[in-house]
This record gives sequence, structure tokens and C-alpha cells, in this order.
Amino acid sequence: MSGEPAGAVPRTVTFVGAGAIGLPMARRLAAAGFEVTAVDPSPQMRERAEGEGLFTASDLATAPMGDIIVVMVATGSQLLDAVVAATARGPLNGQTWVIGSTVGPKTAGAAAGQLAAAGAQVVDAPVLGGVPGAEQGALRILAAGSPQALDDVRAFFQPLGQVAEVGDQPGQGQAVKVVNQLCSSVHLAAAAEALSLAARLGLDPARVVPVISGSSGSSWFLEDRGPRMATPPASDEVLTRLAILAKDNALVVQEADQVGAHTPLARAAAEQYRRAAEQDLLELDDSQIIRTYLPGH
Repeated sequence: MSGEPAGAVPRTVTFVGAGAIGLPMARRLAAAGFEVTAVDPSPQMRERAEGEGLFTASDLATAPMGDIIVVMVATGSQLLDAVVAATARGPLNGQTWVIGSTVGPKTAGAAAGQLAAAGAQVVDAPVLGGVPGAEQGALRILAAGSPQALDDVRAFFQPLGQVAEVGDQPGQGQAVKVVNQLCSSVHLAAAAEALSLAARLGLDPARVVPVISGSSGSSWFLEDRGPRMATPPASDEVLTRLAILAKDNALVVQEADQVGAHTPLARAAAEQYRRAAEQDLLELDDSQIIRTYLPGH
């Protein structure tokens, strides 16, 4: 399926990881006319993908290889496993790999080096916007790669969201994502802390959120997650799992350690994510980090 003539627009996509963000991205690509194969080891995820009209495969060793290979997995080790599986099949000439997972600069750079040695070009492209952004085609894509690689995936990115070209080397997109996730993981914890303080002061957090929203003390997380913090959803609906920001906060601290950066706020937030893990909250909506501030928790 790979190896279209020079100048042709890539139309076949192998999408590795059909999870909460990967599946809606794959769906949007298929709706835009791309031929998409979703690769996921989970039978449940493959069944969901097939229900969306996608081709599926259980692993990259047997999946058809598209012009573009997207990796949207949970961990760096899963990314590297995908690279090993692909390179074991032979040269990757004519393929463009898009690293959409949040894995950190070092891991993305290592994967890109292996892929380039096998003949592929690589775009490092972690995303911002979460599940809602993936479903609505409103992701912000932090793309880093050679000018040729970025040009080759321009039409591919269009159904997914807005591209911010942040560098010419794989790993630079990951670095920007790490910076963003420092802010995000701290802002989420700060919003929960502020609303728990409001409750201790005898205020109704549900009334505090709209008052502070738009002020100097506000944040996107306070405005978006604050209402669910103040009035927890009765159904325990999960829009974004707390585990995602917990993982990303840990990555922030790890990357900061590697470069000797002073990040006391990220480490303070890490304590709340640790408490959330101890209280088995990580599979809940991330707004429920506020439970770590409640009496008895």
C-alpha cells in the first residue's frame, strides 16, 4: 500500500492505537477519504473500530502498511515496540511515520532514528485537545520534522485540527507538549485546590466558578473542569481520564530531572496525582482530582 509516486497525496493510513483519542482521529480520516486500517491488540477496540467502518488488524506485524503510519499509543515502550515490529518486516522506504503519542523528546528521538535508518521519514506530532478535540477535528497538532515530511502530511492533518509547526527535528514536538503538560497538570490541581478552599470557607463552589472565570485568577481548567468539580456528575461520566494527566505529569517531572530544571509546582501537583492513584481515582474523570482534597481522603 505504500510507495505512491512522488508528489502524490498519501491516501492510505495505518493507525496504531484505536483508543479514546486514536479512534475518533481514525474515524475523521476515513470520513475525509483516507483508507484507514486501525491496529489495536484489544478485541473490544477493534470491534469498535469495525463498527465505525474501519479495517482492523491486531498487530503491526500483520497489518497492511499505509503511506502514513500513525502511532497513538499510551507509552514510549509501546511506540518502540511498534517500530521494532515494522522494521522487522523490511525497509520502510516511502512511508511517513507520525508520532502522535506523548512519550517525551528522548523516546521520540530514538524511535525517529530507528525509523529513518529503515528508510522512513518521521513527523513528531503530539496533540492537544483530548477526546473532545479528536472527535470535533479541533486538535492542536505540535508538528516537528523536515520541511518535506511536514509538507507530505499537510493534507493528512487537515481533518484532525490545526497544525503548529514547532521545529524541524523529531522530539521538538514532544518538548513543547511537555511544557504544555506542566501547565495543564498544575492548573488542574490548582483549580481543585481553589474550589476545595472555597468550600472550607463556607462558599458554594458552584457559585464561585462563574465569578472567578474570566478573571486574573481563572484558567482554562477552572472554567472547563470547575463545574464538574463543584457538582460531580451523578453518572461518573468520564470525559478525560485522570490517569492521562497523572502520566503526563510524571513525564514532566522526569524530563525536568534530565535537564536539571527547577519545577517545584510540577512536583507539588505530582503529590496530588500520587494521592489520586492511592485512592483509585485514576479511571475517573480528571475533574475528580478534587476528591483528593476532601475530608477523609
